[in-house]
Amino acid sequence: MPNPGGMGGTLDPVTLGALTRSAGLCRSPLGVVIVDTDLRIAWANQAAGRLGDGMPATAWAGHRLGEVLPDMDTGPVEQSLRKVLAAGEPVADLEVRSHAGAPGEERFWSCTQFPVTGTDGQTAGVTVVLREVTEQARNQCRLALADEASARIGTTLDITRTAEELLEVAIPRLADAGGVDLLATVIDGDQHAPQAHDREMRFRQAALRWPTDLPPLPECRPYAWSESDPAKLIRRRLAAGLPVFLPAFGAMTEQQIKEMASDTGFDRAMTARRAGAHSLIFVPLTTRGVIMGFVVLCRLAGSAPFAPADLALACDFVARAAVAVDNARLYSRERATALTLQRGLLPRHIPEVPGLDLACRYVPAQTAAEIGGDWFDVIPLPAGRCALTVGDVTGHDISAASLMGQLRTATRALATLDLAPAQLLTRLDQIAGDLTDAETSATCIYAVHDPATAEWEIASAGHPPPAIARPGRHAAFPDLPSGLPLGTGLADASYQATRPHLPRRSTLVLYADGLIEDPAADISTGMARLAGTLATTTALPVSQACDTLLATLAPRPADDIAILMART
Repeated sequence: MPNPGGMGGTLDPVTLGALTRSAGLCRSPLGVVIVDTDLRIAWANQAAGRLGDGMPATAWAGHRLGEVLPDMDTGPVEQSLRKVLAAGEPVADLEVRSHAGAPGEERFWSCTQFPVTGTDGQTAGVTVVLREVTEQARNQCRLALADEASARIGTTLDITRTAEELLEVAIPRLADAGGVDLLATVIDGDQHAPQAHDREMRFRQAALRWPTDLPPLPECRPYAWSESDPAKLIRRRLAAGLPVFLPAFGAMTEQQIKEMASDTGFDRAMTARRAGAHSLIFVPLTTRGVIMGFVVLCRLAGSAPFAPADLALACDFVARAAVAVDNARLYSRERATALTLQRGLLPRHIPEVPGLDLACRYVPAQTAAEIGGDWFDVIPLPAGRCALTVGDVTGHDISAASLMGQLRTATRALATLDLAPAQLLTRLDQIAGDLTDAETSATCIYAVHDPATAEWEIASAGHPPPAIARPGRHAAFPDLPSGLPLGTGLADASYQATRPHLPRRSTLVLYADGLIEDPAADISTGMARLAGTLATTTALPVSQACDTLLATLAPRPADDIAILMART
């Protein structure tokens, strides 16, 4: 048993007296403790006494730090003290945690240790200085979480992916599991959707993160829809932008939960409760005055309940993440508007023409910030002939889509003059020169088919060459003069046509460059992949052949893709 009145170790009274008579140590607002070589306390100032559980500092002598500071994690402190005694070198700013106060409410201390030299010149003890740094530690945690949120949330402008990224950062940093529910109007990008607080709000589960080593939640279906009751407490808190803090959710009675529960979110929360969730935080997902949804975070068995500090951290984190979610919402709205414009400028259907089986596909880019300027068209001509055209305007914005619409309209107007393909592109280049600027141009391929003679005539304005596929043979690209892109403004721009021979059952494929472009390979590699894929589709209907090209060559296109396929 320790001797409360003894010194212990080799810390002699002369050395200890010299230290403890220092006014700086005695009156310091920081907790100061001197321990001997047995790690037993020889002296402590009054400030140190206020850190304990009621035992005055004058009674600490002879005890170990863990005995007088039971809430503090003193294990790392004693390990560090042994190193200081062995090496005689000080240690600065060792972080120590304390669990004093409410359950899960951590406090943090900075521990600095200085060796004490005895009269024999040897290390006889250590002076320990404790300074509370709880607020600084929490601020550092907030900053670290904010930095991670900035780097990892909002890497795409897809609203569902952004919700998933929110949970990837929050778990396990803040919670063990969680979910994000978004308003239907937010997912749809509806700018004018009512946000009246007295109306039902329809939500969709946009993201769910649950530990993989636990059974999945049977009632938490991905992308499930739910509606909220305006009269319930959870809904009123959501409408007011206030969180719901349920640190002891697992201990609440069914009646207590029933009094506050709303349909939205709480059915899933009850499922999580039955699966072991015992502590819950609901945080509204709001920014710029817009209610977008809510985030549910929960702690599972084996984790401490949420503390008020966790609630503050969660609210700050969700507020930062909400900006990224709102950016995705705004992008969804603008993209939907632009795509509506673009689809309105493209043909709704292509006509049936004699002697050809036709199919087309248009796929907007999934990674571009805005829309592109690809177009396609099938234009009936006199004497049963028809023209097929595919074009591509540089740029990815509404201006590109607008220019695409103008050039498609101009192409149809010129086609009524029944011009040869090379003549039509010459006229179209002149029109494009008045519509484009130095940074904008367009490419186009124009092909005319005559069913009476089965002949083709094709001209290109800087566009990728068409592909020709035949059963039992490798797909080929005809030797076609590429010509200059449209709108370059060069006076000597001229175009030439070629007349490739396509036997019966041949397939002509016109496409935009998004089908063959790959940032990791050159264009020839993309064309080779196209030829190889086409060779596997000659027995398929042209509609299925188009789908095979898209699924194989561009499952997630980085650029708009237009395909127009004709089989003789």
